[in-house]
Amino acid sequence: MVNESTEMEGPTTRQRILSEASALFAQKGYHGTSTREIATAVGIQQPSLFHHFESKDAIMSELINFDLDQPLAVAEREAVADGSPAVRLYRYLAWDVEYLCRSPYNLSPVQMMLSDPVFAEAIERYERLVAARQSMIRDAIAVGEFVDVDPTFAQQAITWMIRGTIATADDQTATQAQETAERLASFAVRALLRDPDKLDEIRDAAGFS
Repeated sequence: MVNESTEMEGPTTRQRILSEASALFAQKGYHGTSTREIATAVGIQQPSLFHHFESKDAIMSELINFDLDQPLAVAEREAVADGSPAVRLYRYLAWDVEYLCRSPYNLSPVQMMLSDPVFAEAIERYERLVAARQSMIRDAIAVGEFVDVDPTFAQQAITWMIRGTIATADDQTATQAQETAERLASFAVRALLRDPDKLDEIRDAAGFS
């Protein structure tokens, strides 16, 4: 489950900058958004914005970090954990989608910016995330839990589902985010299972009953 401790506090100016910037990036594009527009949306002067972030690139870098760092840690942990790889993939997907749906920022522009040379350092982390997902899929195929499918394609399909989900997941409550996460995880894993009737067993083993 996503940690709720920070929800008791109001957003800081830094968090408001990230929130308004992410909304503008989604609406106008990263390159079509100026720091002046971001400052105006937050209700501060441009010099105040630069007190928190030295540039627009720094704002996007922070959003990329939010999008990648914790999901990468969870995916790599599940990729090497003991037990059923199908269960581990389900548990990771449910966590990841809930985390993204409950983000205070619009993360839909992030995926596009990962191909921008300015943010090249993030590519290595994203490739590690992809590798961890593929590892769980490959392991589930090897033990006979999943059908014999190309792990690269399966991982890409899961990415498309996740990104499509968060693009339409604005203003979800905690309960709605959890329901969305479980639906996506169930759909993705069921589609890969050699025996779809085992989904309930996998959900239970992953801690979702």
